[in-house]
Amino acid sequence: MSFLDRYFIKQPKLRRLLTFLIEGDRTHDIQVIGTSLCVHSIKEHGYLRASRIASTSALLRDELPVIINLAALLQRGDTFLDIGANVGIYSLTLARMKNIMPDLKYYAFEANPDTFKRLFENAKALGIQSHNVALSDRNEFLSFVSGAVSHVFTTIENSSAYSIADEQITVPCRRLDDMEIEGDSLIMKIDVEGQEKNVLDGALKLFLTDRVKAVYLDGYKDREIETFLRSHGFRLLNGKTLTPTDGGVFSLLAIKA
Repeated sequence: MSFLDRYFIKQPKLRRLLTFLIEGDRTHDIQVIGTSLCVHSIKEHGYLRASRIASTSALLRDELPVIINLAALLQRGDTFLDIGANVGIYSLTLARMKNIMPDLKYYAFEANPDTFKRLFENAKALGIQSHNVALSDRNEFLSFVSGAVSHVFTTIENSSAYSIADEQITVPCRRLDDMEIEGDSLIMKIDVEGQEKNVLDGALKLFLTDRVKAVYLDGYKDREIETFLRSHGFRLLNGKTLTPTDGGVFSLLAIKA
């Protein structure tokens, strides 16, 4: 890095020439952290490179813009529910807001027992209450199937080409509105690989008592979810760009009107 800094970055004419030879001299329309930008191939080359890197990473392309938007929603006294937390990238990142607003509360729910071990280790030092349970519309057990990576862990009914059929496990499931959740201003993030409507149905009492401030869905398969959210007074936005939507987008953010 010191060699690169000395003989390239701090040699502006050489840097400009090499960039011109590689990229040409033109403008590009790019997407980075959920924002559309017009940049120049030489003068804003760093943003151009960043957009290319982000396009190859779901975390940078899809999740980072949403995390920024959810952080902007957090206010004093809010409770953040990370449903389908995996190892906790959402809740752990947003938990740093406790340094500014100490009364924020965080809960993380992960059904996969193996993934939960890492979530628990990640979350315990930050005051995040983590639960190894699946959230659904009933209190019983659900059968899950694994995949090559932990974030495609899903119920057998929602299995896909990403699933490994002979790797199955039974997991306890709970209704969210039967669990002890502190706070009357809840922000939910839901990433549950096809179980989204079941999770919302199991949280019905929270909606009926007007405790839910916002819901973010990282993908959903049932368009009835949009009707459910509208019927409880929510307006629908694209979770990455915050533009109004009629639904049918992968990243859906519903905010109480």
